Amino acid sequence: MPEIIDLYDNRRNTIKTARYRTPVPNGLNKLFVHIWFVNTSGQFLMQQRMANTGRFPNKWCATSGCVRHNEASFNTVVRETFEELGITVDAPQAELVATIKHPKDFVDIWLVKTDTERKDLKLQPSEVQNAQWMSTDEILEYCRSDKCTPSTSHELQIIQDFFGFIDGNY
Repeated sequence: MPEIIDLYDNRRNTIKTARYRTPVPNGLNKLFVHIWFVNTSGQFLMQQRMANTGRFPNKWCATSGCVRHNEASFNTVVRETFEELGITVDAPQAELVATIKHPKDFVDIWLVKTDTERKDLKLQPSEVQNAQWMSTDEILEYCRSDKCTPSTSHELQIIQDFFGFIDGNY
């Protein structure tokens, strides 16, 4: 069964529904969530995309997903986090950091505080080949080495600015 999503105007008003992987008409937008996990040591949980994925194969990134029809952004955080990593997210752990507007979509950036250990993750085999906790410096080095998705370093900077991360502490 095809995944149905909502399409939004540039003010984020819902206009109509569409199938997930169909082209977006001019003037309309999809809504995505990017989920950044941070532990009490100030490290971020990054995941490596599968080699056979259509976009950004083998690249490291935050957990992400498209918001479905009639689904709230936070509910997508809960769904995608459980599907891709096996982590259960509760509302007190999560905070919406920012929304970025791209030409054909909105991206809600979420920060989730968790000390889930790597060994406790359940990676979704069709989407995630690896995951690891990384320092800010490690993530930026991966970005400089072209190992991350294009949005990774920009989103990391937004999180650091919003929360005032200093020396890996929040």
